[in-house]
Amino acid sequence: MQFIEVTELAGVRSAVIRFRRPDSGLEFLLFPMIHLGEAEFYREVTSQLRGRCDLVIAEGVGKGSAGADALVASYARLDRHERLGLVVQDIDFDSLGVPVINPDMSGAQFEQGFRRLPLKERVLLAAMVPAVVAGMRMFGTRRYLARHLTTEDLLTDAEAAAEDALPGVDDLVVRRRDRLLARALTDAHRAWGERPGTFTAGVVYGAAHMRAASRTLSELGYHAADAEWLTVFLLEPPVSG
Repeated sequence: MQFIEVTELAGVRSAVIRFRRPDSGLEFLLFPMIHLGEAEFYREVTSQLRGRCDLVIAEGVGKGSAGADALVASYARLDRHERLGLVVQDIDFDSLGVPVINPDMSGAQFEQGFRRLPLKERVLLAAMVPAVVAGMRMFGTRRYLARHLTTEDLLTDAEAAAEDALPGVDDLVVRRRDRLLARALTDAHRAWGERPGTFTAGVVYGAAHMRAASRTLSELGYHAADAEWLTVFLLEPPVSG
């Protein structure tokens, strides 16, 4: 199953995947997110959440973690960069008009986990993040940004190598938060799975977390019914008039 696709013609695309269960009116819409994209992508996601969902389950580590802030800085400083023409993820969940659940880690929980990372990994992150940001600001292109964005239900070789290089970071940023997401999906199934009528829960998480989401839903008896592709960004920025 593909969550993020990268092609020459269509650019970077996100698959909005609908999971259904034959004996339930509850359905889940998965919105795999890339945290840097064209403004139109985030407008379209916002519109679909508002128009199609009765509940939204959204990621977002709480405030108060210097470690989380450092990781966010790896893309936040590229917001509206002239060469890229992209914006940081912009979804106003308060404006959707539906309940929003945030099952993610609190800032304190993330910071505690970050401080417990092996010293080697913290030093490596401290060196990598500023270097990557500086390189992208000076020389980065959309093509360069897109080169490792393809996301499927199986890990790519590059992702597996990154896990091996930074196992503590992978556990903190992905696996622990995957477990919280899985619990939230299970709770939603138990709360709304037997309701009469149709009830739609939108799941707005980074694409890497969609493996855990799809696996959890499959274990609960749901299956991928259909998908719709949304363009995150084209590989070449539009030529200004």
